[in-house]
Amino acid sequence: MLRELRIKNFAVIDEVALELSPGLNVLTGETGAGKSIILNALGLVSGNRVSADVIRHNQDEASVEALFDDVPSPVRQRLQDAGFAADHELIIKRIISRSGKNRVYLSGSLCQLGLLSELGGSLVHIYGQHEHHTLLEPESHIRLLDGFAGLGEQAGEMNDKFRVLAATWESLQRTRELTEKRKREKGFLQTQTEEIANARLRAEEEEELEAKKNILLHAEKLYQTCLEGEELLYEGESALISRLGRYGNKLREMAHIDTGLQAAVDLVVAALANLEEANRELRRSSERVHFEPGALEQLEDRLAEIHRLKRKYNGTIAEILEMHAAMEAELQALDRGEEEIPTLERAFETARQLAWEVAGSLSQERRGAAKRFKKEMEKELKDLGMPDTHFEVRFLEAMEREDDPPFFIGGKRLGEWGLDQVEFHFSPNPGEPPKPLAKIASGGELSRLMLAIKALVLAPGEIPTLLFDEVDAGIGGGVAEIVGKKLKQVASAHQVLCVTHLPQIAALADSHHAVRKEVSKGRTATRVMRLNAKERVDEIARMLGGLKITDKTRRHAEEMVRGK
Repeated sequence: MLRELRIKNFAVIDEVALELSPGLNVLTGETGAGKSIILNALGLVSGNRVSADVIRHNQDEASVEALFDDVPSPVRQRLQDAGFAADHELIIKRIISRSGKNRVYLSGSLCQLGLLSELGGSLVHIYGQHEHHTLLEPESHIRLLDGFAGLGEQAGEMNDKFRVLAATWESLQRTRELTEKRKREKGFLQTQTEEIANARLRAEEEEELEAKKNILLHAEKLYQTCLEGEELLYEGESALISRLGRYGNKLREMAHIDTGLQAAVDLVVAALANLEEANRELRRSSERVHFEPGALEQLEDRLAEIHRLKRKYNGTIAEILEMHAAMEAELQALDRGEEEIPTLERAFETARQLAWEVAGSLSQERRGAAKRFKKEMEKELKDLGMPDTHFEVRFLEAMEREDDPPFFIGGKRLGEWGLDQVEFHFSPNPGEPPKPLAKIASGGELSRLMLAIKALVLAPGEIPTLLFDEVDAGIGGGVAEIVGKKLKQVASAHQVLCVTHLPQIAALADSHHAVRKEVSKGRTATRVMRLNAKERVDEIARMLGGLKITDKTRRHAEEMVRGK
């Protein structure tokens, strides 16, 4: 329950503090005084998004702070799971800054807005002037019926099962489409794969072939040079090796006479060994130079094939080999995809069967609840001054479309809400057939319909604080008193904070706050004050009589307050 609300520098509010009570709390005041601004500020505590435009002129920050006690156990558990203190009291504070550095605090600890948004809906529900228009949207009707029947858990399970079903269908379709696409590309891929495989490319082959080509182009010159070297070193009469060998023998004899020549002997021996090795290398090189007919042509043909593949696949040999590996992997994936399809089809059928089982059970419970909901709604609406109202919950059949997934069985379509599409029908006049709410309900009727639904759908303690922003729009007279009594009834199980212009509702309040707009030193500011018994009578007299308040008006106001 909301115990205290503090607002600072928010819109035209300078600083206000509200101490709220259990039961029915009302906010009254002239139009434009700032009543709805207070509820908007409280919306920030429940996690609504906000812009810096709400900050009061000439201020850098706005803040909203709320104290809740008797915090519901699911909220405490979620706080504990998120690492926050899980006490029965919770202080929520939001600071909005022009710099964009907005902050959220839970009992003094910083938290993310996402967590606050998650918790806010379990602490406060704001029923604004626009909310009754959601009744004009049939999509909301099934949620309201489930809320009345207490089928939220089953509806959540249905939603989970449908998500699994949709995901398996999407996976199956994606695999089928990919497989079909790959089948169309398979022949092309196989041709390319075989072409590259048959080419037997090697990463360094091109460089090796270019080197061989260069040798073949200069084969004659290389051969002659090697022969010339052999002639010079070994073959001729004046070959260097023979001459140096004879000189070495002579020098070795002299070294016996003069040992100082031994170093020269060693050098000559080494030089002779190097010349002999050089001769052997020249011989081997001359033997490698072949003059086979067509060798150069074959080599050039191989290089031409490599260059063609490089142009075709727009890459180096290494990149072509990588492409080949990728193509082979894709062909293998195609084979695996074809193997996966039966497995995915079985998974889809299993998911569909599980979803249909939940959907069938949920549909049966909904149809039973719809009958009870009809009776309870007609009773509630009678209490709200609509005694002859006829209310129905109709179950609609979904039409199959060509592009629908195969979620139809026996002419019924399975969706995230199960098998059912629900629409509320309504007739406020005897003898007139019920029609969809969107076609016949007036604004005042919608307000009362929504109030009746809220009285039936909201379980005691489910959401501790309910905020009604001018739920009385479009009604007056005796109906206003009936609506007030219904709000009072709702307030017996929930704390209710209600903005109203109707004295019939304000007179029923357990706690009454007046909102005033004042001008001080050239600036407008909204003030909120909690009214005592005498001030309440004065405020309700104002609401009854406008600018001129007579003694009769004041007595009427006293009677209304005493009669609550």
